[in-house]
Amino acid sequence: MADYNPQELQQRYEQWCKLYRQQLEAQKQFLKAEALQNELKDYYLDPQWMKDHEADLPIEHSGEAHSIFSEDALWNMLTDHDELAMKWMRLGLDALEKR
Repeated sequence: MADYNPQELQQRYEQWCKLYRQQLEAQKQFLKAEALQNELKDYYLDPQWMKDHEADLPIEHSGEAHSIFSEDALWNMLTDHDELAMKWMRLGLDALEKR
């Protein structure tokens, strides 16, 4: 028979509750990011993006991210999103398989 320490387990449960709330928030953030990504993807795949890119339109950006006229930036956004979605799926499947 295992020797459980209820106080330690209470602390673990409280830590789990905090992490769970953060995970719920992360899901909300993922959905917000997906909506932004869809809008950017529509622009990136539209002929207007190429016209704007070739016109070398001046655009201000924070420096925290590349310009939307960087082909790699938007392409990476698409692949990064897919990779993150696959990781979320794998984490969920792994959690369910451990039951």
